[in-house]
Amino acid sequence: MGLTKTYRIVQFAPSIRKDDYLTTKQTAFLKAMLEESTIKKAAEKAGISRDTAYKYLKNENFQAELNKRRSECVTDTVRFLQSKLSLCSETLVNIVENPETGAQIKINAINAIFANCKALLETTEILQKMAELEAEQENINEMLESVNR
Repeated sequence: MGLTKTYRIVQFAPSIRKDDYLTTKQTAFLKAMLEESTIKKAAEKAGISRDTAYKYLKNENFQAELNKRRSECVTDTVRFLQSKLSLCSETLVNIVENPETGAQIKINAINAIFANCKALLETTEILQKMAELEAEQENINEMLESVNR
């Protein structure tokens, strides 16, 4: 049996064990999971069986790396969309303000603007509340530490 090339999972660096590595096939499946819409398609793309795919998905280290990579993909997508937010907003406003635009198209643009404003407002409120709760939790932790001294 030949040697299998392995890749270390960085987040487990403090206590590296044999299980903390992904094999070449696991890495190929990981990449395919980020690119394909189903486990079956990802397994086919990676050249592994469905059983092997499910075995990989049960592995804690594989699952942690997959979650980390998915999170990075979402973060990258959000950053990209944020960079286009101003352009999209201007485009919607231009559609609404254009006298040659049909009524239904204007209504659709207005609905999109309202929906986006509502979502942004809700997100802002949630982030503010989270910051308040985190500050409150920090105060509670400090009080508990002073009581335990």
